[in-house]
Amino acid sequence: MTRARTLLLIAGALLLLAAVGVGFLGYNASAASDRIPKGVTIAGVDVGGKSPAEARVLLKRRVGKPAQRSVKVEVDGRTVELKASDARVGISFDGAIRRALAHGEQGNFLQRGWRELTGGRVEGNEKIIVAVNRRAVAAFVDRITRSVEKPAVDASLAIAVDSVSVTESQDGARLKDPAKLQKQIVRALHQPRGERSFRAQTIVVPPAKTTDQVWEATPTVVTVSKSSTTVRVFVRGELTTSYGVAVGSAEYPTPEGQFVVQSMQVDPPWNVPQSEWAGDLAGQTIPGGAPNNPLVARWIGFNGSVGFHGTADIGSLGSAASHGCVRMDPADVIDLYERVDIGTPVLVAA
Repeated sequence: MTRARTLLLIAGALLLLAAVGVGFLGYNASAASDRIPKGVTIAGVDVGGKSPAEARVLLKRRVGKPAQRSVKVEVDGRTVELKASDARVGISFDGAIRRALAHGEQGNFLQRGWRELTGGRVEGNEKIIVAVNRRAVAAFVDRITRSVEKPAVDASLAIAVDSVSVTESQDGARLKDPAKLQKQIVRALHQPRGERSFRAQTIVVPPAKTTDQVWEATPTVVTVSKSSTTVRVFVRGELTTSYGVAVGSAEYPTPEGQFVVQSMQVDPPWNVPQSEWAGDLAGQTIPGGAPNNPLVARWIGFNGSVGFHGTADIGSLGSAASHGCVRMDPADVIDLYERVDIGTPVLVAA
């Protein structure tokens, strides 16, 4: 082969290689600019080989549509719903598509051209950004919290002159861990194809005072009926005994209201009040058991200087005759003394 022929063949080969290279470059540049490389996914959806417009249509169907599902929360046997639109759920696919296209720029132009010509793949997954209005989610959880919340009701003592009872305590309820539920919902809204159904738990809120606790704290109650001149003793709501008594006169009425036993004495002395009706005894202290001491046997005070005491004037029982105290038969006041304690409730009513 002549030297001229050899040079001609070499030149032809170089021209062919240049043409192929230019073809690779042109093909690669064109393909990289309008097609996402095979093997690339967005949010787990295979968009390889698709144009941006085709990828956008696919992503709206496979990701955008599921993202618009409502969140449903089951609580107390009912289901409450948060629409995605109310949570301001929004997705932009453009950024992810641009990043997916950029995978086609990997390698030099010959590698890119060869990959496109041979159907080679570029492995990669692009995430999408989902916008969620956290305030809207917080407001939704707050509505659930308020709908579930029920304050506990304490048991309480209900005293009437002829009956004593305890109103029943009631358990309350509240939502268990609202902050956790809020985080779960936000996380679910950020995952377009994830789970959107939840079950919220409620917690029983016990009362501070139960029925049994009230009875244990206040087993005995004493009532005074001024109109029937009767003292009644109730134990855990049951009438256990009653006494005929004398109450205050019209001029010195026994005060009405709910009181408690404040003081208790055996054979109490009488501190005579500074009052006209006391005469010469006003301001004196008469020893317990003295003949001129009207406080016989026992003293059970419930409103300062007003209380239960025995009396030698048995004939006054059944009437309004005292200077405000509740007079009793000595035997009865001794019996009452054994039934009460400091703090025992005393109701005086008309």
